[in-house]
Amino acid sequence: MKLSNISRQIRLKHTSVRLIIIVATIVCCICLAQVDRAFTTAARSIVYTGIAAGDTTETSAILWTRTAQASDLQGIVQPLILEVTTDRKFKKIDRTFTASTQAERDYTLKLEAEGLASGTHYYYRFRTPRGATSPIGRFSTAPKSQAAIPVKFGFSGDADGKWRPYPLAQAFSKLKLDFFIFIGDTIYETKSSISPAAADPAVDLPLALKDYHRKYRENLDPIAPTGLPSLQPLFAAQGNYTLLDNHELGNHQYSEGGAAAGANGKGVNGTAPSNDVNTSGTFINQTPGFKTLVRAYSDYQPIRERMISAPTDPRTDRTQQLYFAQRWGANAILINLDDRSYRDIRLKTATGKDDAGTRVDDPQRTMLGKTQLAWFEQTLRQSQADGVRWKIVAISSPIDEMGDDGGKSWAGGYRAERNRLLKFIADERIENVVFLSTDDHQYRVNELSYLPDLTKPNQRQLVPHCWTIIAGPLGAGGPEKLINRSFQTISVLANALAGFQRTKGLDPVGLDPHFPGLQQVFREGDPDADIHRQPVDFYSPDTFNYATLGISGDGRLLNVDLYGIHAYAPDTFPTLAQVEQVRRIQGFRVKVR
Repeated sequence: MKLSNISRQIRLKHTSVRLIIIVATIVCCICLAQVDRAFTTAARSIVYTGIAAGDTTETSAILWTRTAQASDLQGIVQPLILEVTTDRKFKKIDRTFTASTQAERDYTLKLEAEGLASGTHYYYRFRTPRGATSPIGRFSTAPKSQAAIPVKFGFSGDADGKWRPYPLAQAFSKLKLDFFIFIGDTIYETKSSISPAAADPAVDLPLALKDYHRKYRENLDPIAPTGLPSLQPLFAAQGNYTLLDNHELGNHQYSEGGAAAGANGKGVNGTAPSNDVNTSGTFINQTPGFKTLVRAYSDYQPIRERMISAPTDPRTDRTQQLYFAQRWGANAILINLDDRSYRDIRLKTATGKDDAGTRVDDPQRTMLGKTQLAWFEQTLRQSQADGVRWKIVAISSPIDEMGDDGGKSWAGGYRAERNRLLKFIADERIENVVFLSTDDHQYRVNELSYLPDLTKPNQRQLVPHCWTIIAGPLGAGGPEKLINRSFQTISVLANALAGFQRTKGLDPVGLDPHFPGLQQVFREGDPDADIHRQPVDFYSPDTFNYATLGISGDGRLLNVDLYGIHAYAPDTFPTLAQVEQVRRIQGFRVKVR
């Protein structure tokens, strides 16, 4: 063979090889592009039901999310990467954590982010390994106990699905709160026009768990694909502390956790005096129904999960601990109480009405249980000894006296323990105790009174430097029923309430005009609020609302403000454009020594 022919064949072979390589490369690129598109499509098909931060301490926070398919919002198991940073643009990541959502917890995930700096604002987000990223959330760690810096926080409660999508929740990111306290009824188990009621755990336990999970999801989901995201913005805007109340427990089904379990696990006959104090050895809080509802609550709330060991107190032993205290710098401590898991049965008359007579004065009846009550008193005593100016106590049931108190309140059902607690605060000279509560679907401020001597009911005294604020609801029934919302109408109602309380020998609604340190009282519609300081200046029964509280760096000044909107009708599901803008309704300042 000639040399030229051999060279020609070699060149042809090289050309063929090059063509094969080029074609193979093109095919590989196409395949990789298809794979990348597949991964990208898969990543984009994942949505987050919401994100939340909670139970923040000086060095840690509980961070929560849930993953679902974008196509049908069905939950999916998904490995996730949690990123925590002080850089809102996430160019520098301070801490990274990995875990996966869990099918048995309705595809939710809770992680404890530890090793954080105290008194620091953090941002966080979840993402999948392929890049599907959650919205960005924000939280603040608690300052060290010796840090004399300002603290700003808010509270409200009561979110009934009939009033979704909760317009008040949409602007929480603008408040820049250090934390928010969601004081119970974070869901309602009842039906709305677009959601059936949750099943009874005593009838169908698995279905009840599924239904309660659904209720929590609904309170986070938009009603329409492009609608307002319900409570999602609220939970993402700051760190949160949440409390359990009656609707997380099926309302009348399991809401007296310390009562005897009874035949169906829901308690015993509240009309029988023999059941006033539970000595049976069985407790609702140990029943499968109660535990299932607490599990659903725990799956969807950014809370720590820990059990109590109290061998000498069977009412409390082996229950989930939902009470705790957290210092917020030198001048504030938050004390979260659990007044649902341990309370005795709600007392009833033979006609089924609340019995607020002498039976509620039984000194053995309890709302908190002996373990929690002893812990609470010691926490207050130690806080006073440590020089903490403001003791902020979150409770799901109001502790003031209205004069016609229902059986679920402290005064209407657990009067002896209420009196013991307030007498303890007075006797120990524990100052600046402020109880925060919701549940009554109205805003009011009251001073708190007690009986130093139970045998002398006409010698009631005010607890010095101790008062309560009731706020809310974020969206629930009652306020919308008041059609005439003029200042004059609200004033008449406030005066009538104050007058009724006086006939019962009680301190009327509102802070006394000469309350120590009271300043700058504001009430919309009342230009002379700081001059006259009437009951109406501390009362709002017609609004959906939340309160904010700010403590100055030196701890001497507490600012209280109420923001809200007029209540709207149930099952109307308004857009943001269909409701009024959030406005400041009331406010005042208290300066202490």
